[in-house]
Amino acid sequence: MLYRARRKVAYWLFDRAIHGIHDTPPLEVKDAPWTIVSMVSPKHVPMYLLSLKAFYRRIGRGKVVAIVDRDTPQAALDTLRHHIRGIELQVLEDIPVGPCQRGGTWERILWILDRARDEYVVQIDCDVLATAPEIDEVARCLEDGIAFTMADGHEIVPMAEAAAFARSIDGNYIGEVAERLFDRYPGHERLRYVRGSSGLAGFARGGFPREGLHEFHRGMEALVGAARWREWGTEQCASNFAVANTPGAIVLPYPRYASFHPSGPRLETKCFHFIGSYRFDNGFFATRGRREIAALKAAAS
Repeated sequence: MLYRARRKVAYWLFDRAIHGIHDTPPLEVKDAPWTIVSMVSPKHVPMYLLSLKAFYRRIGRGKVVAIVDRDTPQAALDTLRHHIRGIELQVLEDIPVGPCQRGGTWERILWILDRARDEYVVQIDCDVLATAPEIDEVARCLEDGIAFTMADGHEIVPMAEAAAFARSIDGNYIGEVAERLFDRYPGHERLRYVRGSSGLAGFARGGFPREGLHEFHRGMEALVGAARWREWGTEQCASNFAVANTPGAIVLPYPRYASFHPSGPRLETKCFHFIGSYRFDNGFFATRGRREIAALKAAAS
């Protein structure tokens, strides 16, 4: 109860600090052979506008899709359409999941792989913020059709190596529990994995099929058990698996692309993922957000 109250206050303070995002000019979507997709809940609309406008200011073009719940208030949808001219709104509940679970953001990764049959897709969470003047490493991946993920220094490795690493660390988070079993996954000898983040990830056109994720879901559910596998967090494993098994995939250079946490990098980082545990620590996210808002206003004038 106390934790939820503190989080509610933290979000209120953050939205207040970045309220100026509503005064920035609308973004005009420009066509490109890639789509930028995010899941957007009503409470994250201001954060999403900040994240997307910052990213788009550096990338310059690309279709934009927001995955929204069917019951999203009309006011939130109107805000999205006003600020992102040409945005496509995809209803979460309309995304088919096949044999995979519904919920836990699995709809998103399945939608991405469906879209990636025909064009490149980049997934960006609402709590990812580009802060440097350029993010050329990401731009090159989009232009050249290269799959990527943020990984905080981890590399793409054989699944057995990922399992050995997971067993070397403590924790009962479902992602770690699942990774410890990777050397029992059928066919793991020819498969790879990366301890990456679905917060910022690129999916190459035709790089990994939806059917491959169906197999991954079935195989891991059999190993972990249905109750645990359907906990929040397994979609990130799925995203990591899809990227790692795409030919030519890379990890973004660390610390230029990094998760935000107390002992993490600061000045050398070009793009932060403000993960939930530390998202609002020290007001860092809001401070960088206000800088971006000022830059957006300055560019318009």
